[in-house]
Amino acid sequence: HGMGVVIGETAIIGDDVTLYQGVTLGGTSWNKGKRHPTLNDGVVVGAGAKILGSFEVGKGAKIGSNAVVTKEVPAEATVVGIPGRIITQQDKANVQVKKDMAEKFGAYGLSPDMPDPVAKSMGVMLDHMHAVDRKLECVTQKLREMDASYEDEDLPELKDEDFSAAIESPNEPSDAEATATQKSETLVS
Repeated sequence: HGMGVVIGETAIIGDDVTLYQGVTLGGTSWNKGKRHPTLNDGVVVGAGAKILGSFEVGKGAKIGSNAVVTKEVPAEATVVGIPGRIITQQDKANVQVKKDMAEKFGAYGLSPDMPDPVAKSMGVMLDHMHAVDRKLECVTQKLREMDASYEDEDLPELKDEDFSAAIESPNEPSDAEATATQKSETLVS
């Protein structure tokens, strides 16, 4: 009963069979003789599945998690549900549609084409910082015009490359940056 697996005394298990946790290969009667299932080679039994009775599960069959199987399963079949039922292969067009949908699915409701809120916030802060820099440059220029002896301190230069991970499109000015540029140009002229 390791990992919750129960294998009845008359069960037969073939080669390369996979039993996940909580599987039961059980009987349906107390009669002597064969009363547990036979799993042929390559069978996969999902977690929590119950295979009950004296019948065969065909080679390469798959039993879904938590399925309850009480009837023979043909080779290569897939059984799911309670009671277990064989599911058929879907047409290729339907399979492709589901595959395309799965590729677009993003865990946690996110997809690669959605903007990163932190990067967006950083981009907005950088836009604001650039606008403030332009305003300071304009004010500094006006101070120099008013007082020729005024000397401003050189500030370390900030480059967009230093923040490239946080900027969505570093070459395109944001609305805030474009507005600030227009206002700065108006002040200078």
